[in-house]
Amino acid sequence: MIKQFTCILFLSLSFSASAWWDTAHKMVCSEAYELLSISEQKIIDPLVADEGSFALACLWADFIKRERKETGAWHYINLPENQQNTFDARCPENGCLIKAFYDQLAVLKDSKSNFKARQEALWFVGHFVGDIHQPMHVGFPEDLGGNRHQLQLEDGSKSNMHKVWDGQIIEYAESVMGKDQFHQGVREKITMLLDQPQPSQIEVWAQESRDLAMSDSVGYRGNTLEFASTDYMQQHIDITQERIALAAIRLSQALSSSFAANK
Repeated sequence: MIKQFTCILFLSLSFSASAWWDTAHKMVCSEAYELLSISEQKIIDPLVADEGSFALACLWADFIKRERKETGAWHYINLPENQQNTFDARCPENGCLIKAFYDQLAVLKDSKSNFKARQEALWFVGHFVGDIHQPMHVGFPEDLGGNRHQLQLEDGSKSNMHKVWDGQIIEYAESVMGKDQFHQGVREKITMLLDQPQPSQIEVWAQESRDLAMSDSVGYRGNTLEFASTDYMQQHIDITQERIALAAIRLSQALSSSFAANK
Protein backbone atom coordinates (compact mmCIF):
# COMPACT_ATOMS: atom_id res chain seq x y z
CA MET A 1 0.00 0.00 0.00
CA ILE A 2 2.80 2.43 0.94
CA LYS A 3 4.72 1.55 -2.20
CA GLN A 4 1.59 2.13 -4.33
CA PHE A 5 1.06 5.52 -2.72
CA THR A 6 4.70 6.41 -3.27
CA CYS A 7 4.42 5.42 -6.92
CA ILE A 8 1.33 7.59 -7.39
CA LEU A 9 3.13 10.57 -5.90
CA PHE A 10 6.11 9.95 -8.14
CA LEU A 11 3.93 9.75 -11.24
CA SER A 12 2.21 13.00 -10.35
CA LEU A 13 5.39 15.01 -9.93
CA SER A 14 6.21 17.68 -12.45
CA PHE A 15 9.98 17.73 -12.04
CA SER A 16 11.82 20.96 -12.61
CA ALA A 17 15.46 20.94 -13.60
CA SER A 18 16.40 23.47 -10.93
CA ALA A 19 15.94 21.58 -7.67
CA TRP A 20 19.60 21.09 -6.82
CA TRP A 21 20.65 24.64 -7.46
CA ASP A 22 17.54 25.93 -5.75
CA THR A 23 16.88 23.52 -2.89
CA ALA A 24 20.32 22.04 -2.26
CA HIS A 25 22.34 25.19 -2.92
CA LYS A 26 20.15 27.22 -0.61
CA MET A 27 20.34 24.54 2.09
CA VAL A 28 24.12 24.29 1.83
CA CYS A 29 24.57 28.02 2.28
CA SER A 30 21.85 28.61 4.86
CA GLU A 31 23.09 25.75 7.04
CA ALA A 32 26.72 26.85 6.62
CA TYR A 33 25.69 30.35 7.70
CA GLU A 34 24.09 28.95 10.87
CA LEU A 35 27.33 27.12 11.71
CA LEU A 36 29.35 30.36 11.65
CA SER A 37 29.99 32.55 14.67
CA ILE A 38 28.04 35.77 15.09
CA SER A 39 31.14 37.77 14.17
CA GLU A 40 31.57 35.73 10.99
CA GLN A 41 27.90 36.17 10.09
CA LYS A 42 28.38 39.93 10.44
CA ILE A 43 31.14 39.73 7.83
CA ILE A 44 28.82 37.88 5.44
CA ASP A 45 25.70 40.00 5.96
CA PRO A 46 26.78 43.11 4.01
CA LEU A 47 28.23 40.92 1.25
CA VAL A 48 24.87 39.22 0.63
CA ALA A 49 22.55 42.15 1.36
CA ASP A 50 21.89 42.72 -2.35
CA GLU A 51 20.47 39.19 -2.67
CA GLY A 52 18.62 39.17 0.65
CA SER A 53 20.41 36.22 2.26
CA PHE A 54 23.44 33.98 1.82
CA ALA A 55 21.10 31.18 0.71
CA LEU A 56 19.79 33.28 -2.18
CA ALA A 57 23.22 34.67 -3.01
CA CYS A 58 24.42 31.13 -3.61
CA LEU A 59 22.06 30.82 -6.58
CA TRP A 60 23.62 33.79 -8.38
CA ALA A 61 26.44 31.83 -10.01
CA ASP A 62 23.97 29.78 -12.05
CA PHE A 63 22.22 32.90 -13.34
CA ILE A 64 25.33 34.92 -14.12
CA LYS A 65 26.84 32.19 -16.34
CA ARG A 66 24.21 33.03 -18.95
CA GLU A 67 25.61 36.54 -19.15
CA ARG A 68 29.24 35.76 -18.40
CA LYS A 69 29.77 32.71 -20.57
CA GLU A 70 33.36 32.30 -19.43
CA THR A 71 32.12 31.17 -16.00
CA GLY A 72 30.12 28.22 -17.36
CA ALA A 73 33.02 25.76 -17.16
CA TRP A 74 33.64 26.74 -13.54
CA HIS A 75 30.75 24.56 -12.35
CA TYR A 76 32.21 21.12 -13.06
CA ILE A 77 35.36 19.05 -13.48
CA ASN A 78 35.02 16.18 -15.97
CA LEU A 79 37.44 13.27 -16.04
CA PRO A 80 37.72 10.56 -18.70
CA GLU A 81 37.26 6.89 -17.85
CA ASN A 82 41.02 6.29 -17.68
CA GLN A 83 41.53 9.07 -15.11
CA GLN A 84 39.71 8.45 -11.86
CA ASN A 85 42.00 10.37 -9.49
CA THR A 86 40.81 13.96 -9.11
CA PHE A 87 44.24 15.04 -7.85
CA ASP A 88 45.60 14.21 -11.31
CA ALA A 89 42.94 16.22 -13.11
CA ARG A 90 44.06 19.16 -15.20
CA CYS A 91 41.72 22.03 -15.99
CA PRO A 92 41.19 22.98 -19.63
CA GLU A 93 42.00 26.53 -20.73
CA ASN A 94 38.46 27.72 -20.01
CA GLY A 95 38.78 26.59 -16.40
CA CYS A 96 37.06 24.08 -14.15
CA LEU A 97 35.39 23.81 -10.76
CA ILE A 98 38.53 23.02 -8.77
CA LYS A 99 40.57 25.94 -10.12
CA ALA A 100 37.63 28.34 -9.90
CA PHE A 101 37.07 27.44 -6.25
CA TYR A 102 40.68 28.11 -5.31
CA ASP A 103 40.78 31.32 -7.37
CA GLN A 104 37.67 32.75 -5.73
CA LEU A 105 38.74 31.60 -2.27
CA ALA A 106 41.99 33.50 -2.77
CA VAL A 107 40.04 36.66 -3.60
CA LEU A 108 37.91 36.21 -0.50
CA LYS A 109 41.02 35.77 1.67
CA ASP A 110 42.80 38.80 0.21
CA SER A 111 42.23 41.82 2.44
CA LYS A 112 43.21 44.04 -0.51
CA SER A 113 40.29 42.81 -2.62
CA ASN A 114 37.60 45.44 -3.10
CA PHE A 115 34.05 44.96 -1.84
CA LYS A 116 32.57 43.90 -5.20
CA ALA A 117 35.30 41.32 -5.80
CA ARG A 118 34.88 39.82 -2.31
CA GLN A 119 31.11 39.84 -2.70
CA GLU A 120 31.21 37.85 -5.93
CA ALA A 121 33.92 35.58 -4.55
CA LEU A 122 31.70 34.69 -1.58
CA TRP A 123 28.75 33.96 -3.86
CA PHE A 124 30.91 31.82 -6.14
CA VAL A 125 32.53 29.89 -3.28
CA GLY A 126 29.18 29.13 -1.70
CA HIS A 127 27.84 27.85 -5.00
CA PHE A 128 30.94 25.87 -5.95
CA VAL A 129 31.02 23.95 -2.68
CA GLY A 130 27.48 22.83 -3.42
CA ASP A 131 28.38 21.85 -6.98
CA ILE A 132 31.39 19.74 -6.04
CA HIS A 133 29.28 17.63 -3.68
CA GLN A 134 26.85 16.66 -6.47
CA PRO A 135 28.39 13.55 -8.10
CA MET A 136 27.48 14.40 -11.69
CA HIS A 137 29.57 17.56 -11.48
CA VAL A 138 32.57 15.19 -11.49
CA GLY A 139 31.43 13.07 -14.41
CA PHE A 140 32.63 12.14 -17.89
CA PRO A 141 33.34 14.82 -20.52
CA GLU A 142 31.86 12.88 -23.43
CA ASP A 143 28.36 12.85 -21.96
CA LEU A 144 28.57 16.28 -20.33
CA GLY A 145 28.47 14.95 -16.78
CA GLY A 146 25.52 12.65 -17.40
CA ASN A 147 23.44 15.11 -19.41
CA ARG A 148 23.60 12.76 -22.40
CA HIS A 149 23.00 9.63 -20.30
CA GLN A 150 19.33 9.24 -21.10
CA LEU A 151 16.95 7.72 -18.54
CA GLN A 152 13.30 6.83 -18.33
CA LEU A 153 11.28 7.65 -15.25
CA GLU A 154 8.54 5.50 -13.78
CA ASP A 155 5.80 7.55 -15.44
CA GLY A 156 7.38 6.92 -18.84
CA SER A 157 8.81 10.42 -19.21
CA LYS A 158 12.41 11.04 -20.23
CA SER A 159 15.18 12.39 -18.07
CA ASN A 160 18.94 12.04 -17.81
CA MET A 161 21.46 11.08 -15.17
CA HIS A 162 22.56 14.64 -14.45
CA LYS A 163 19.00 15.87 -14.02
CA VAL A 164 18.10 12.99 -11.71
CA TRP A 165 21.02 13.78 -9.41
CA ASP A 166 20.71 17.54 -9.84
CA GLY A 167 17.20 17.63 -8.49
CA GLN A 168 14.80 14.81 -9.18
CA ILE A 169 15.96 12.72 -6.23
CA ILE A 170 15.41 15.74 -3.99
CA GLU A 171 11.99 16.49 -5.44
CA TYR A 172 10.98 12.86 -5.07
CA ALA A 173 12.21 12.86 -1.45
CA GLU A 174 10.29 16.03 -0.63
CA SER A 175 7.14 14.60 -2.23
CA VAL A 176 7.14 11.42 -0.13
CA MET A 177 8.70 12.75 3.08
CA GLY A 178 7.63 16.36 3.02
CA LYS A 179 10.05 19.25 2.66
CA ASP A 180 10.38 19.79 6.39
CA GLN A 181 11.33 16.19 7.06
CA PHE A 182 13.83 16.11 4.21
CA HIS A 183 15.45 19.28 5.51
CA GLN A 184 15.40 17.97 9.06
CA GLY A 185 17.23 14.87 7.85
CA VAL A 186 19.99 17.09 6.48
CA ARG A 187 20.26 18.95 9.78
CA GLU A 188 20.46 15.68 11.70
CA LYS A 189 23.34 14.59 9.48
CA ILE A 190 25.09 17.91 10.07
CA THR A 191 24.82 17.32 13.82
CA MET A 192 26.15 13.79 13.41
CA LEU A 193 29.05 14.76 11.12
CA LEU A 194 30.01 18.11 12.64
CA ASP A 195 32.56 16.77 15.12
CA GLN A 196 34.28 14.55 12.57
CA PRO A 197 37.51 15.87 11.00
CA GLN A 198 36.80 17.21 7.52
CA PRO A 199 39.29 17.53 4.64
CA SER A 200 39.80 21.09 3.46
CA GLN A 201 40.97 20.24 -0.06
CA ILE A 202 38.33 20.46 -2.75
CA GLU A 203 40.11 17.62 -4.57
CA VAL A 204 39.09 15.30 -1.73
CA TRP A 205 35.47 16.44 -1.97
CA ALA A 206 35.64 15.94 -5.72
CA GLN A 207 37.07 12.44 -5.27
CA GLU A 208 34.16 11.51 -3.02
CA SER A 209 31.73 12.67 -5.68
CA ARG A 210 33.66 10.87 -8.41
CA ASP A 211 33.71 7.64 -6.42
CA LEU A 212 30.00 7.95 -5.81
CA ALA A 213 29.33 8.59 -9.50
CA MET A 214 31.35 5.49 -10.40
CA SER A 215 29.60 3.23 -7.88
CA ASP A 216 27.46 0.32 -9.00
CA SER A 217 24.54 1.75 -7.04
CA VAL A 218 24.41 4.92 -9.15
CA GLY A 219 24.63 3.08 -12.47
CA TYR A 220 26.41 5.88 -14.32
CA ARG A 221 29.60 4.09 -15.29
CA GLY A 222 29.04 2.10 -18.48
CA ASN A 223 25.53 3.58 -18.82
CA THR A 224 24.19 0.62 -16.85
CA LEU A 225 21.17 2.53 -15.50
CA GLU A 226 18.36 2.99 -18.00
CA PHE A 227 15.31 3.23 -15.72
CA ALA A 228 15.26 5.58 -12.71
CA SER A 229 12.50 3.99 -10.65
CA THR A 230 10.97 5.13 -7.39
CA ASP A 231 13.11 2.47 -5.71
CA TYR A 232 16.23 4.07 -7.22
CA MET A 233 15.18 7.49 -5.96
CA GLN A 234 14.38 6.13 -2.51
CA GLN A 235 17.70 4.29 -2.33
CA HIS A 236 19.67 7.50 -2.85
CA ILE A 237 17.84 9.95 -0.59
CA ASP A 238 20.18 9.30 2.33
CA ILE A 239 23.39 9.92 0.38
CA THR A 240 21.89 13.07 -1.14
CA GLN A 241 21.16 14.41 2.33
CA GLU A 242 24.66 13.49 3.43
CA ARG A 243 26.27 15.32 0.50
CA ILE A 244 24.30 18.46 1.34
CA ALA A 245 25.25 18.17 5.00
CA LEU A 246 28.94 17.69 4.25
CA ALA A 247 28.89 20.63 1.84
CA ALA A 248 27.39 22.88 4.52
CA ILE A 249 29.97 21.88 7.13
CA ARG A 250 32.90 22.23 4.76
CA LEU A 251 31.67 25.56 3.42
CA SER A 252 31.42 26.95 6.94
CA GLN A 253 34.95 25.81 7.67
CA ALA A 254 36.33 27.25 4.43
CA LEU A 255 34.68 30.59 5.18
CA SER A 256 35.93 30.64 8.77
CA SER A 257 39.45 30.05 7.47
CA SER A 258 39.07 32.82 4.90
CA PHE A 259 37.80 35.35 7.42
CA ALA A 260 40.59 34.44 9.83
CA ALA A 261 43.12 35.17 7.08
CA ASN A 262 41.72 38.71 6.79
CA LYS A 263 42.27 39.56 10.46
